[in-house]
Amino acid sequence: MTNWYALVWAVVVAGLGLLLLATPLSAQETDARLRGLVLTEGSGTPVEGAHIQLVELGDVVLREALSDDRGAFSLPLPPPGVYRLRVERIGYQSWASDTLHVAATSESRVLRFEVPVDPIPLPELSVSQQNTCPTTPEERRRAFALYESVLPALASSSSTADLGNLLVQAIRPIIVGKYDYWRRNGGRRFQQDTATVVVPGSLNVLSPSSEHLVAYGYAEVVQDTLTTFYAPTGDAMASPGFLATHCLRTIESDDDARVGLGFEPRPGRELVDVRGVLWIDSITEEPEEVDFQYTSLRPFLRRHLLPPLKADILYRILQGRYPETKFHAIELDESEFGGVLYFEHIPGDRWLIREWTIRSPILYYRTRSQLDRQTVWPFASPLTTSGAVLAIVPP
Repeated sequence: MTNWYALVWAVVVAGLGLLLLATPLSAQETDARLRGLVLTEGSGTPVEGAHIQLVELGDVVLREALSDDRGAFSLPLPPPGVYRLRVERIGYQSWASDTLHVAATSESRVLRFEVPVDPIPLPELSVSQQNTCPTTPEERRRAFALYESVLPALASSSSTADLGNLLVQAIRPIIVGKYDYWRRNGGRRFQQDTATVVVPGSLNVLSPSSEHLVAYGYAEVVQDTLTTFYAPTGDAMASPGFLATHCLRTIESDDDARVGLGFEPRPGRELVDVRGVLWIDSITEEPEEVDFQYTSLRPFLRRHLLPPLKADILYRILQGRYPETKFHAIELDESEFGGVLYFEHIPGDRWLIREWTIRSPILYYRTRSQLDRQTVWPFASPLTTSGAVLAIVPP
């Protein structure tokens, strides 16, 4: 079963380093922009997917953008004042500029940045500067522009510590009757176990840190057999790690009311990951929902869930019931496993995930017994959990 009562905080981890010099900027016109190129030091290779932030003193992020496949980015200029530029990408050191003085009279500048490569070793993570996504440069540019438009809303959905606590209702299934009987016969006889808890200041009850997701994927095992499956929450999708491990593309909807930002793991990623669509209101550029499916489930199930199931069956054999047992491959349809998250706009121009439903895999098996042989067919079946934020409780 899935441990949906472990509440974890997600953080955006530091990444790619960028060395900048203090440069006078301007906000003479309302449509003035800060434009630049992020290139690899020495080789001049474009750095795609760098997370660029314009930060006020006090570490408050004011503007955000992503570098495209050419390493180019564009930020709206803020009001006159003193700022810093910060650039992050998963797997690399994070660097920030000296203070940037934005004036009201001087012209904005096009900047060129030579990025020193200073990687941070992460387990099971290989960061490549070559694009591996099966999309055209034009498709990637459209996807990055759409992603950039919704990035502030995604990034704001990580904490409500300044607004208060959250009253959260979580619902998970409990198997009724003898568990071994239902596991052997593929039964789905469940009751709902509902718990209502107050979560102090964190909106992210569905995923760990971005660094953890990049290094270990969207599923893990706790205490040998207890599995936890995570979801692509807003702050997870807003992290540099998500861009480092996923390909983006735009998806048209059946009507003009919304547009989809499709995402899928980059080729070669073998950990349990997610693919799906972030649906965005095409007028307001606000996130509506995330529909996703898990990928690369079979190796995870075979490595972590099949051994205890086999051990249970072989224990019966050691008791003398069947001298020979044959195991078939796990029957699995990945389209059955995933979920949906619903976003909601809250006071203070913030966002949270108001409701969610997750369908994670659990292993059942069917058997056919003869006098001296037992044949076992393991198969994965969805185990559905859900939850909702009932209210924001003032501190």
